Amino acid sequence: MANGFWDCMAAEFGRLGVSTVVGFPSDLPCLVDAASRRKDFRTLVPRDQRMLGCVAAGYTRTGRRPAAIEVSTGPSVLNALTGLAELASLRLPAVLVTTATARDQRGRAAFQEVSQRELLGQFAVWYHVLATGEQLRWAVESAVWQSTGPRPGIAVIEVPADVAAGGAPRPADSAPRPGAPAAPRPLQAPAEEQLRHAAALVERARRPLVVVGGGAHAAGAGPAVERLAAELDAPVFSTASGRGTVPETGDRFHDAGGDYCGLIGLYREEGMEDTLRRADLVLAFGTRLEETARDGWDELVGDTAVVRIDTDHEARLHGTPAACFLAGDAALTAEALLAASERDTTARRTAWGEEWRAARNRLAERDEPLGMVPATLRALSREYGGSRWCVVQENGLHDLWGYHYTHLQLGPEGTAVTPGEQTMMGFALPAAVGVHLADPTMETVVTCGDGALEMSLAALATARRAGVGLTVITWDNGGWGWPRAEREDTAPLMSFTDRSRTLPALESMFDDVQRPGTPGDLEHALARARGHAGAGRLALVVVHADDGDLPPAARRGLVRPS
Repeated sequence: MANGFWDCMAAEFGRLGVSTVVGFPSDLPCLVDAASRRKDFRTLVPRDQRMLGCVAAGYTRTGRRPAAIEVSTGPSVLNALTGLAELASLRLPAVLVTTATARDQRGRAAFQEVSQRELLGQFAVWYHVLATGEQLRWAVESAVWQSTGPRPGIAVIEVPADVAAGGAPRPADSAPRPGAPAAPRPLQAPAEEQLRHAAALVERARRPLVVVGGGAHAAGAGPAVERLAAELDAPVFSTASGRGTVPETGDRFHDAGGDYCGLIGLYREEGMEDTLRRADLVLAFGTRLEETARDGWDELVGDTAVVRIDTDHEARLHGTPAACFLAGDAALTAEALLAASERDTTARRTAWGEEWRAARNRLAERDEPLGMVPATLRALSREYGGSRWCVVQENGLHDLWGYHYTHLQLGPEGTAVTPGEQTMMGFALPAAVGVHLADPTMETVVTCGDGALEMSLAALATARRAGVGLTVITWDNGGWGWPRAEREDTAPLMSFTDRSRTLPALESMFDDVQRPGTPGDLEHALARARGHAGAGRLALVVVHADDGDLPPAARRGLVRPS
């Protein structure tokens, strides 16, 4: 049954370039129904509301435009909260449309009534409850622009049942209007006074380094940042969400060197700590410097001057204090700093460049015995490193190996999708579906623990129904490796960490399953899985992960389960 209200909403989203809807059909007509009737829309109905925020994260990160998400009041909203919290922590744009109890029934023990503003408002950058159908077009346009503005995130439109039942706005309001960009990147340049202050800090610096975050990736700032880093002879580090902003063209898998030196914070390369410690200036583009990015920061960076660049003024309140804050788009600001430092300053930094490159090269030359997890990641880098591909990661105990570029190197056209600060279990598989939704030509690989895979049954069903081809690599440690690693010295192993568990139920959902037993088996296993994924099928590679095969962050004792 058609409903003029929802048809009008779908048309307005389409006018603004938001042509993907991820959501659930409800008892009454809704946005998913209206979108599915349009040839210019893609609709995806996952099998679990937890997936919605994860799918949107993969889609937006890859396609750099927001998706529309739809939920209905009550359990649907409650179940979606985990994924929405992850999406919000990544500061990726999306418009969430939720139905709500009719206004004349609120507070009267209405069916499935919950206070959605209290639940969703903490994750939203903008929240509006439709008062009449006449607000529909204004609300959709406002939500799209709010979600993609200087403070990107989730914009919420709450639609009371009686407003939706009232139908579309008056015909007089339905005249065609010109479209608008779906994701208007804020082209804000920093103020001249701020820029002069930052340029003076750059000119005085002898040992500068650059950090790129998710905001730099979203702004497409990679080429500008690369040019600036080359001018300053500065190493480039990233946060987890900033990975893929600049090519990871290090020496292990590629002939040419590059500026990239890995992640900062929790996932830093141990051999690059002296470089971080000796820097006298940090240029941080598009990162809030959240807790995982600041891990070890005080002892390493200490009193180093920090210049932060972000479109969101509130970012200066997060993370570490800045000697200078530039309110501006990451790409434009990098170009402005480059123009402001066009004088010949490279010569005096030659010793610094030799120093940090020597440190990075020592990492590449390191010959250490490898367990199956890092060996798998290196084989994965060789298999896909020259391709256009995306690795979608979890954040479990053995997943942390994949955040170290000396083991997992993305290559010149590779990118990564990672969870944010919430690090929910079960993020990667639905996010990978979102990557495919944004770009079906992108080769996509999931790495996850067996516990996270078990939580992703609905995502596997959704991927199969949508014809999504994926290579899934799972670390088989018997489940719950983190609690076991943390508690085995102080308490007996618990029954839910029993290593005798197997994955037969999960394996039955894949078209091909392999269990490479040695590093020598990995090349064939990954190539075969890649072939299946390329044909639109689901391939699983099960890799045994030994409890003693711990990533550096865990060995340092810096990681604690929440």
